[in-house]
Amino acid sequence: MASIHNRHNKADPKLGAKTPIKKLVVICGLSGSGLSTASHFLEDAGYTAVDNLPLFLFDQLISREVEANGRHLVVSIDARTSGFTSESLLALMRDIRRRLGDQVMLIFLTTGEAELIRRFNAARRSHPLTRIEGISDLETAISRDMERMTGVDKEADLVIDTTGSIPADFRRRLLQEIGADIHELMPVEIKSFSYRDGLPDEVDLVFDMRFLANPHWSAHLAESTGRDQEVQDFIRLDPAFDEYMNHLKMQLDLILPLYRKDGRPQCRISFGCTGGRHRSVFAAEYIAEYLRGKSYDIRLSHQKLAS
Repeated sequence: MASIHNRHNKADPKLGAKTPIKKLVVICGLSGSGLSTASHFLEDAGYTAVDNLPLFLFDQLISREVEANGRHLVVSIDARTSGFTSESLLALMRDIRRRLGDQVMLIFLTTGEAELIRRFNAARRSHPLTRIEGISDLETAISRDMERMTGVDKEADLVIDTTGSIPADFRRRLLQEIGADIHELMPVEIKSFSYRDGLPDEVDLVFDMRFLANPHWSAHLAESTGRDQEVQDFIRLDPAFDEYMNHLKMQLDLILPLYRKDGRPQCRISFGCTGGRHRSVFAAEYIAEYLRGKSYDIRLSHQKLAS
């Protein structure tokens, strides 16, 4: 689990204190410590992410996007950032804090040296400083990176040691600290599709509805879809439909709260059948209606039907 130090000793949101949502989050830290992961977590939470913006452009971006347009911004900074020194970053942050007050947060990410070596070797990536400063070996680059970051942790609002961290714990605590509401029900994307076109990309759960009686072979239903009442009535005549859906609802009632607790920003569910027009459509509509009744934010679409 990530080790976290908050220099302001704010109350833990779990104890009832509400942390105001930050307009600007600056994430700085050692290369390989999880800056991209943290930035992606905040992007999922509604922030606009900017990676390694040159420091001389920082003030202009904040003035335009945060102060003028009110946008929630997360900016990640590491050894690759043009113009970076710890002194220049901290001077910039002091100026921004004068302008934005408690709407800005500086987060510093660190990781143990052995863990960083393991991560770079596992990913088969070179350390950025081996290219930027011509350092020949990984250990020296990591040491140099730590040296360049000296002092940033002392001025950071939040310090996170990601050594041995679990992504779900990292995400949950990070969102709590910047004031995001982690207790909101995650959005659920539900889609129907045709197996003729292959499995959909980027899906968490896939359910095959081809075991049900197929309305396609009924002449008066072939041109209808799973949105039509006659097709739905036909499918529900198959006793397997209600039995299957009762089991599926129990499964979703169990796993969706666990997915949310695990820190997933969304869940994507797909229902498939041969043509993607009848059984999968009705199954998607049926489950969407069920989950709406439980106050989930549902995004429903059908691959083979016009929107």
